[in-house]
Amino acid sequence: NILHRLYAKLVPRRKLIRKAITDTFNSLIHQRVKFNGTPELLDIFASIISGFAVPLRTEHVVFFEGVIIPLHKVQTCQRFHNELLRCSMLFVSKDQALAQNLIKGLLKYWPYASFAKETLYLSELLEVLDVCDLARLKEWEIIEPLFRRLTECIASQHLGVSDRAMTYFENDFFLQIVKKYQNIIFPIMVHVIDKLSIIHWHKLLKES
Repeated sequence: NILHRLYAKLVPRRKLIRKAITDTFNSLIHQRVKFNGTPELLDIFASIISGFAVPLRTEHVVFFEGVIIPLHKVQTCQRFHNELLRCSMLFVSKDQALAQNLIKGLLKYWPYASFAKETLYLSELLEVLDVCDLARLKEWEIIEPLFRRLTECIASQHLGVSDRAMTYFENDFFLQIVKKYQNIIFPIMVHVIDKLSIIHWHKLLKES
């Protein structure tokens, strides 16, 4: 609260405060230091992002691509994922083109060793897809890698991951993507889903 009020009052020092916060995040990302105040700092930054003018300045885009996206790969990401998701979506709401790098970042930093984080990533990925332009997805060259990742999640032996991935099919926009790009998607997904309908160990998922 003190930091947030200082930021509001000390207009000439705002850039300096943002740099100090950025340095803290970079230490967390690159030096793997432990820092317990990440959710609070992201909360403050969410308020700051809300006030950014459109179009975004280069400095703000650099922060998004160099800090917000790499924060997803931090081992303790689960502790501040809600706040990180809020910041990510605020940036995307300011400039939809940023969704391209966010999706690519999520796929790049996918947490293979943590089922709990995989579930969080799947939730975030669906939120980002929901605000994308259907026509631009192919232009961004993310359809194939995205659906390969989703197919692997559907085939996961962890029930929570598999179930979360299957809920994508309850989303109208996701179904529009499947319909529009079925020539790319069907060869990736259909044979896997067909196989799982026969051999999956969990009865409910097998039937769904």
